[in-house]
Amino acid sequence: MKNITYIFSTNRKKNYNNKESYAKEFYYGLHNFDNKTNNIEVIEFSEDKSLIYPLLIIFDKAINKFLSLPFYTSKLTNFENLKKITKTDHLFLVNEGVGFSSLFLITIGRFFKRIKVSMFVMGLYSKKMKFKKLKFLHLFFIRLLVLNTNHIFFLGNAELEKARNTHKRYSEKFKFLPFCIDTEFWTDKSNKDITKNKNIIFVGNDGNRDFELLLKLAENLKQYNFIVVSSNEIFKKIDLSNVKIHNGFWGNEEISDSDLRDLYLKSKLSIIPLKESFQPSGQSVALQSMSLGIPVMITKTQGFWQKDIFSDNENIIFINDFEYKTWELKINEIFNDDSKVKKISKNAKNTIFENYKLEVLYDFLNQLTKKT
Repeated sequence: MKNITYIFSTNRKKNYNNKESYAKEFYYGLHNFDNKTNNIEVIEFSEDKSLIYPLLIIFDKAINKFLSLPFYTSKLTNFENLKKITKTDHLFLVNEGVGFSSLFLITIGRFFKRIKVSMFVMGLYSKKMKFKKLKFLHLFFIRLLVLNTNHIFFLGNAELEKARNTHKRYSEKFKFLPFCIDTEFWTDKSNKDITKNKNIIFVGNDGNRDFELLLKLAENLKQYNFIVVSSNEIFKKIDLSNVKIHNGFWGNEEISDSDLRDLYLKSKLSIIPLKESFQPSGQSVALQSMSLGIPVMITKTQGFWQKDIFSDNENIIFINDFEYKTWELKINEIFNDDSKVKKISKNAKNTIFENYKLEVLYDFLNQLTKKT
């Protein structure tokens, strides 16, 4: 039996252990490994305080502030987690924040055992630095993380190429792996005719979303109702009769995956206005929407994850600039063309089922763990 360990930040272990109904994409393949043939361990950030906790807090705050890197070593570094890692054959880190926070544990653990470490990243090479003169230290810690990792999976091709150009010596560790979603969960079993819907939905919290553009659209397109699922502070200041705010983010208890699915299915269009970035922002929301047959309108940034699979007005709607007027015209066009909505809806679902279902990820991970 192989020992497989996943490290998450929050909100996974409880659901996994309870076997409740939820979408499985943000577990990054955990459900693929049968616990009858593998020893599965799940570690999460916690407030269990070790003897060195005060020093780790200071370290984390300094690195976050001056180097703009997501270190939370104080939430992971303790003797109990170290014991779990030293027993592990395959260690999966679900994002770069978890990766940096695990650095001490991985470095020590590798003195005791040959651990294969894999990490999913989205934005590792897109961090915006406050102190440019410290960029050499910023890159040093990224290099240290890369050195302690066997496989690094990028969810977008643009960031993958940026990583290869930055760390050419370690490029063999870098691989593109599409973000795959739980198509069995994100499905419309009622086969509802979405052209009858009158709502536009926006879902998201990350800093690459263009919240100001969204608000301008809602203020000026009063003929449409907007469903907003976000905990961003900007939405606490607005009072528009055509906007319904749901204070939500992934993993909170205010809105479940099932609730979110119902909100998608009340919508005719899912919009994802973005700021320019190499990070593949809006990916999960876009794929969830498309799996449900809700057409997606999204800014075509440099970081769009897999441009060769998507075609404008065929399975997605691309907006090529950041202008409000472009969005307004395109939204009006879509709402007045039900035949186009139906075409994009059908093609979008086919694209997801052919390229982004969880089985694609599971097959990849099975091959990976068999080889090592």
